[in-house]
Amino acid sequence: MSQYPPPGGYPPPGGGYPPSGGKTKVLSMDSNIGGLLCYIPICCINVIFSIIFLVTEPKENKFLRFHALQSLLLVGAQIIVFGAIWVLSMVLVVGGSATGSAAAGAAASGIGLILLLAEIVLGLGFLIAHIICCIKAYQNQIYKLPIIGNIAEGKS
Repeated sequence: MSQYPPPGGYPPPGGGYPPSGGKTKVLSMDSNIGGLLCYIPICCINVIFSIIFLVTEPKENKFLRFHALQSLLLVGAQIIVFGAIWVLSMVLVVGGSATGSAAAGAAASGIGLILLLAEIVLGLGFLIAHIICCIKAYQNQIYKLPIIGNIAEGKS
């Protein structure tokens, strides 16, 4: 015969127990929620929370510090990649208009279209990386991105 309620109380809604990751120091939220917020790619929310957690969290909270640093490195990689594409497309526009020839303008337009397609593909890739990292951080997992994950692990 089972007891009602079960020993230890009821499990929280959703059936699972809360993760044992601990709480953040300043905002007093679960560490997995803090890790998730480090990757939200909306209006620099990820940058703001990553900086807050890097500055305020003690060195012992390696989980949250890792995700905050990896998120900042991911945003930095995005800025570098899209900045390089922007500079390259500006060079093409200025170079194509400076020569004055129709062939150079057509070539610059074709390369510009290729750069636009590359920018869309890279943007989707970065978005997918953010979403995967959000999910893994929420699940209390340390998911290392290929290059920047090792850097973040070493510095956190």
